[in-house]
Amino acid sequence: MSSDRNPAPPRHGAPSARRSAHGRGRALAAGVVLAGALAACSGGGGSTSTSSTSSTSSPPSSASGSGCTVSSKEVPSCGTLWGVAVKPPTPARWLKVESQVGRKFDFVYRYHDVSGTIPDRSEVTALSQGKTLHIGIAAREFGNTSSQITWAQVAQGDFDTNLRAQARGIAGMKKPVFVTFDQEANQKAKLSRGSGADFKAAWRHLHKIYQDEGATNAVWVWVMTGSPDNLDRATQLWPGNDVVDWISWNVYNQSGCPTGDITAAQYVSFEDKMKIFYTFVKTRGPAMGMDTSKPMMISETGSAQYPGDPAKTAAWYAAIPSVLQRYPQIKAVGLWDSIDGTCNYQFDSDPSIVGGVAAAGKQPYVNGGRSALSGG
Repeated sequence: MSSDRNPAPPRHGAPSARRSAHGRGRALAAGVVLAGALAACSGGGGSTSTSSTSSTSSPPSSASGSGCTVSSKEVPSCGTLWGVAVKPPTPARWLKVESQVGRKFDFVYRYHDVSGTIPDRSEVTALSQGKTLHIGIAAREFGNTSSQITWAQVAQGDFDTNLRAQARGIAGMKKPVFVTFDQEANQKAKLSRGSGADFKAAWRHLHKIYQDEGATNAVWVWVMTGSPDNLDRATQLWPGNDVVDWISWNVYNQSGCPTGDITAAQYVSFEDKMKIFYTFVKTRGPAMGMDTSKPMMISETGSAQYPGDPAKTAAWYAAIPSVLQRYPQIKAVGLWDSIDGTCNYQFDSDPSIVGGVAAAGKQPYVNGGRSALSGG
C-alpha cells in the first residue's frame, strides 16, 4: 500500500513565508462556494442522507423509512454506514460507481495535505448530495516532494495558518465531518516522521486548533493499517480517549498484488483480515489506555482481482454485510475503488465484481432504507 493517499492532482507546496496569504485566499473562496451549497441544501432538496445537517449539539436525525438514527458523532443506531473512496476523486467518478452498484454511498473518503483547501469543489458537491465527508489530512505537502514534514513540526505550530483555515472550512459545513490526521501512521514508511509521542502531540495540537476555530462538528477517526507487521507500532500512537471518537483501520485482500504476482493461494477473507486489528484493539487496547467500546470503522477495504476468476473477488465483497452483523461495533465501512500501484481495486472494471459489490450494498444491514437509488 502507498504511504499516503494522493488521488487528487498534486498541489504546489507553498513556502512558509507564503502560507498565511495562500491559506486566507483559499479559505475565503471555499467559504463562498460552501455557503452557496449549504443554502441550496436547506432549500428542501430531499436529501437521502441520514446525517444530521446541524451542528453536533443537535439531536440525532432519523433515517427515512428505516427507524434508524445517526448520532451527532455519525454513529448509526442500526447497521453500518457504507462509504467509498474513488480515483479520480471526482463527483463524476463516484456517481458513475453509484449508478453501477445501484445505490448511493453514505460517505466519501477524501485526502488532503496540510496546505490544501477544505472543502474543495468536489467536497462541496458531496455535501450538496447529502453525503458525509471523511477528510484525511496527511503530514505532507503533496506538490513538494523535496520537503519532509515531521509530526513535531505540526505539533509546534509550523503549519497552523493553513490548518486553522482548514478547520474553519470544516466548521462551516455545519454537519458532522469525519476527520483523520495522518492516516495509517503505523506504516513503516512513516517512521521518519517522528516518534509516537510526536504523533500524539501533533494529533492533540490539531484537535485543539479545531476546538479554537469552532469546528466542534469534527468527528475524530484514528486510522491505522490493519496488517500484523504494523501492530506494535500502533501501540505507540493512541492520542487519547478525549480526542478520538472512532477507531479505524484498513482491510485488504492483497494476494500478492503489490509484487504483481497475484495468486489465489494468498487469498484472505474479509473477516479473517479484519479480525487481525479487531483482536489487537480488544486485547492490547486497554493497556494503551484505549476505550475499546468506541465505534469502529473499516476506513478502506478492497480485494485483489484474480485473472480468470472474477467470481472469487465478487464473493469476497458480497460476504461483507454478513460478516459485519457478527461484529456490531463496526459502524462504517469504506470501499476502496482505485488502482493502487500494481494493485487494481477498481471493482467496476469487471461486471462480475460489480455484481458482488451491488449485492453487498443492497443488504439491509448496510442499507437500512437510507441510500438505495431504487428497488432497495
